[in-house]
Amino acid sequence: MGLQCTLKFELKSNCLTRCTFVVAPGEITHVKSIAHNAFSGAIPKELGNLKQLTLLSLGINNFSGSLPPELGNLVELIEIYIHSCGVDGEIPSTFANLTKMQKMWASDNPFTGKIPDFIGNWTDLTSLRFQGNSFEGPIPSSFAKLTSLTSLRITDLANVSSNLDFIKDMKNLIELRLRNALISDSIPSNIGEYNSLKTLDLSFNNLTGQIPSALFNMTSLTYLFLGNNSLSGDLPSQKSNTLQNM
Repeated sequence: MGLQCTLKFELKSNCLTRCTFVVAPGEITHVKSIAHNAFSGAIPKELGNLKQLTLLSLGINNFSGSLPPELGNLVELIEIYIHSCGVDGEIPSTFANLTKMQKMWASDNPFTGKIPDFIGNWTDLTSLRFQGNSFEGPIPSSFAKLTSLTSLRITDLANVSSNLDFIKDMKNLIELRLRNALISDSIPSNIGEYNSLKTLDLSFNNLTGQIPSALFNMTSLTYLFLGNNSLSGDLPSQKSNTLQNM
């Protein structure tokens, strides 16, 4: 019986600018973190050879260029952290292969184009962050299938508006931030059914209609941000004791 070696390593929070991997493909299962360094240049396409990888953290670096399509070969990937790492362009179509994904943090990079529709097929996804990018709307309707999400952050979309139909069955949400996302809709009347929701930020959109009274009776809701919309109606004289910021 042959020995199976699982290799994990972490280089987080150093001042590294260059790193060369001399490891045979398949041996590495976790690039636990090379985040918080000063790596520059392109993200190595050779990372796509590490097909047993389940976690990849490249955030907070100075990379340039676009994400290599070869990362779509990492079909065992469960978590990817590529926030604030300097890459741009569109999310590669090969990422459609990453159907085991549970967490993707990709904020604060100048990504362009549309948010990929195929992310709606990542039905194990629990946390998704697209904040401070340069994406165009709308938010894909396929996101309605992401009913395992507990945290969704999408902000700063351009050009094409979205509605809120896609959140209809996301009853596991704890955090929903859609700030400045060109949402043109009303707040769902069943919002009170989101029993785990602690943070709701729908500010800086084009919301109309009345604020559902159920929002102010939710015992889980702690932070509510609805400013800079066109909502109407009166605020209730009483609100839940858990609601700290409004």
